Amino acid sequence: LKVIFYIITCLVGWWNLMKIYAFILTISLVGISSVAVAQTCNSNVTRVVPDSRYELLLDGSEVRDKRTGLIWQRCSLGQTWVKISNTDEYTCSGNANNYIWAEALKAAKEIDNGYRLPNIKELQSLVEEACEANALNEKIFPNTVGANYYYWSSSSNARNGNLAWSVRFYDGYSGNDSKMNKNYVRLVRGGR
Repeated sequence: LKVIFYIITCLVGWWNLMKIYAFILTISLVGISSVAVAQTCNSNVTRVVPDSRYELLLDGSEVRDKRTGLIWQRCSLGQTWVKISNTDEYTCSGNANNYIWAEALKAAKEIDNGYRLPNIKELQSLVEEACEANALNEKIFPNTVGANYYYWSSSSNARNGNLAWSVRFYDGYSGNDSKMNKNYVRLVRGGR
């Protein structure tokens, strides 16, 4: 392998070799990013947020978590609850908005009707531990933004006021994020 690398380097030159590697890497990343990843769930792990945990409210755009009593919007802020053409089914449509933390708090308050940004414990209660890509109940929360995208909580970091807690629903990871980063929002009401 070293001999082959040496021969190729001599033939095309080190700089051209690096450009070729960069091109191949770019093509690979573009190809990977455009592939949709289906949710995978481990059948050996008991579901913590099964369909039966939720009660549909209104036109189905909200659900009540029977365990916590919280009422969640099914769509991310910016999406709309719409009927799928030629079916009796509904889904979240459109692009979710992303906000810096202060904007997220303000947007939640402007929705009114008691909606607010959930605290970190409430937001973590949506994580489906048996699944990844997305680690939440996709039937209850359709078209949730996945991959490396985070959702804001109202919980600031106790040691650093420039950070707030967030959840990445792709894999259920919770962590701190700069309040100046733009993340997504799922609103809740009730509870506390």
